[in-house]
Amino acid sequence: MQKKMSMLIFTFILVLPFLSYGFDCNKPDFGAKLEDINKDGYFVKYMEKAGISYYNYTGPCRMEMHARANPAISFAFIENQLYARLIRTQEEIADPIEARKKLEERVFKQVGDSKLEKRQEGDWWIYQWYNEKDKLKFKVKIHNLTNERKTAFYYEPLRAKLPDLKEEDDPVSLRH
Repeated sequence: MQKKMSMLIFTFILVLPFLSYGFDCNKPDFGAKLEDINKDGYFVKYMEKAGISYYNYTGPCRMEMHARANPAISFAFIENQLYARLIRTQEEIADPIEARKKLEERVFKQVGDSKLEKRQEGDWWIYQWYNEKDKLKFKVKIHNLTNERKTAFYYEPLRAKLPDLKEEDDPVSLRH
């Protein structure tokens, strides 16, 4: 009896974190409805523009980048469905070539071996990955001199819901 009770308590302790944690900022459930992932009220709306609602997430969120930078993270929704995770940060890696190499390694772990496109526009290096299976895109802009980074991880099918969206209004263009 005591052994069964110990096993039950042990199982409960292991399962409890999974039951209480509804949203994972590292692996957002793109396309999910806001009401389904915001049961705890951690998403706080701060702006709406061109059919896109922007939210800060105030719940527990610890990402690998928190070990080396203080990122500004927000989420964009189209028709109350999660469209994008947007991150802006300034990292302290001095060598821009080394920074870009580390970026490619880290992103590969997150999005797999999807095709990488990279180009340079002025002082910005732009990297983009596309995971065809999940219809997810990952885009990063790194300033070659300041090492400022702008990142968008987003669900491409939701973009089609706003066919007249101008590039300068689309958060995943990373223009701002």
